[in-house]
Amino acid sequence: MADAYELIINADLPDDLSQAEVDELRWHLGLGPEPPEHTIVTEFPQEFVDEHGELTEYAPGAAGTWEEVKLPALGRRGPAWRIGGALFAALERREPSEPRPGWALSCRQELHPDEFEGPEQCVRWLQRRVPEPHFDLKVYWRFYEDLSLEPTFLGESGFGPRQTVCTPPSPQVLRLVADGRSREAVAQARRDAGLSIEQARSYVAALQAGRVVLS
Repeated sequence: MADAYELIINADLPDDLSQAEVDELRWHLGLGPEPPEHTIVTEFPQEFVDEHGELTEYAPGAAGTWEEVKLPALGRRGPAWRIGGALFAALERREPSEPRPGWALSCRQELHPDEFEGPEQCVRWLQRRVPEPHFDLKVYWRFYEDLSLEPTFLGESGFGPRQTVCTPPSPQVLRLVADGRSREAVAQARRDAGLSIEQARSYVAALQAGRVVLS
């Protein structure tokens, strides 16, 4: 997991979650058994199972079948490998007698880019289910070499930090982005602001998607 990312989610869900939704959410957080039906994450990775029922690398002509491997998207626990600290996931009930009854969710996970699909589907579901996404859902992430977490934007292309900058991008960066020369724009952004390679890539991607906010 050389390309490791830290993902933190805090969500306040409404009191009208069905029992099926709660059970499925608990499974994804590693808190309960697998549900009979999957509606939060609906697409899972496929692995090749050989004729003996064992997961194995596929080889042309090999006997076996491709099968979905259903795993919780946000259920890892224990010490993190690259991001430091511990991984966790929790879902707590706010009783009807408490202010804003419902469900409080928090988790901290370590992900490889190959593992983004399940967590992305969970976040999209949370965006649809929380009462006010701007207030009731907070998602943060960072590349393991970066020093600080960034508020995360989940667009059509997946997770990406919502960039806040103190000064506008240089004319050179803007021109390179406009010309579609992303690699050169990343290099120029690094020279302009002393960014790490991952920060510069995220910054240029944010420029291309219109996600840069000037402060």
